[in-house]
Amino acid sequence: MTIPPHPNPLPLGEREFELFTPAMRDDPYPFYRWLRDEQPVYFDAAHGFWLLSRYSDVSAALHDPRLLSDRGDSLVALKEAGEEDLSLVYDAIADMTLFCDPPKHTRLRGLMQRAFTPKALEGMQAQVQALVDELLTPHLAAGRMELMADFAIKLPMFVIAEMLGVRRDDRALFQKWTEDFNTFTGKVNTTAQENDRTVRSMRAMFAYFVRRIAELRARPEPTLLSALVQAEMQGDRLTEHELLANCALLLSAGFETTAYLLGNAVHALLRHPDQLARLRQHPALIHPAVEELMRFDGSVQFTGRMAADDMTWGGQHIRRGEFVMLLTGSANRDPRQFPDPDVLDLGRADNKHVGFGYGIHFCLGAPLARMEARIALGVLVGRLRNVQLATDEILGRDNFSVRGPVALPLTFDV
Repeated sequence: MTIPPHPNPLPLGEREFELFTPAMRDDPYPFYRWLRDEQPVYFDAAHGFWLLSRYSDVSAALHDPRLLSDRGDSLVALKEAGEEDLSLVYDAIADMTLFCDPPKHTRLRGLMQRAFTPKALEGMQAQVQALVDELLTPHLAAGRMELMADFAIKLPMFVIAEMLGVRRDDRALFQKWTEDFNTFTGKVNTTAQENDRTVRSMRAMFAYFVRRIAELRARPEPTLLSALVQAEMQGDRLTEHELLANCALLLSAGFETTAYLLGNAVHALLRHPDQLARLRQHPALIHPAVEELMRFDGSVQFTGRMAADDMTWGGQHIRRGEFVMLLTGSANRDPRQFPDPDVLDLGRADNKHVGFGYGIHFCLGAPLARMEARIALGVLVGRLRNVQLATDEILGRDNFSVRGPVALPLTFDV
């Protein structure tokens, strides 16, 4: 579907902000503040989509059936193919629970939840603890570590790979494949070369999982992938393509979002030494601390929807087929919902942030991400002393939807 130019694009006003720039990437919160106060329902004429920035609007939109998660037409309009045909990627996205609506979403999520049981996740705690220790131990004697590459990126990749039964020797391949797919979905203006890499990576990933699924149909294993293969509801099972698409989704959603949650969390604690000391003195605060760190500077900054019909929102006319970006990162800093939202308070009560979404698309892996963050941050805060950044310049990654530092070099005592 091609959307014609909007007849009345809203002016940005006296302050000049532009999405997807280095300044916006490094610190989006001044822009969010301006949007919430001046134009909470804003049409970005440069990119052709709407921005919702207030907590009340974002949370309502996450529940509104008129705003569709199936937005393949919008993705097609934003991407240009290179040498490769993008149909493989679009077909996969169409079968991912994150990008579909009822009744299809109801069926897919119902089947997948049968593998994401509390018992299965509880059984992962010891493995996560062991992985945290395994990743941290080699760096203790040196008293230095590049947090992202050495720890934060590896931990969730290893966890989700282990849950899916990916062999250790293959994890580096999956990291590359997942990064290529997340570049495709996380950047508005991907290049033809980036699109080609995504197609090739998804083709390789699918070929790997086709072999593994065939093995697991014959010989089930105690892994999440095996549980997904066997999951059944009223005689219904996931098709092979649905399995492939949602394995790709689980890897992409379970890897980078948690990795950069950890990076943002450590960076925030180092910039707020009073809160770091507070957590060190009161380890039991780890549960509310993880929620507050997600609210304060979460890795997921927005999610997208497409208008199913013409509608009026906040006095503005949104037309059928237009793309609407729900700025969860802005909603989580809205003073109308959170007192002193720019203050990091690890003991914050009634912290109903939207970092994991709301409604039927609430993140299926939220319990796993929370568990990983609690264990990892608990160990880092408990074992490392005199933690310092080894650089004055922290660069944000070039992916607006998943926000976090490219690198976070640390020095410390033990």
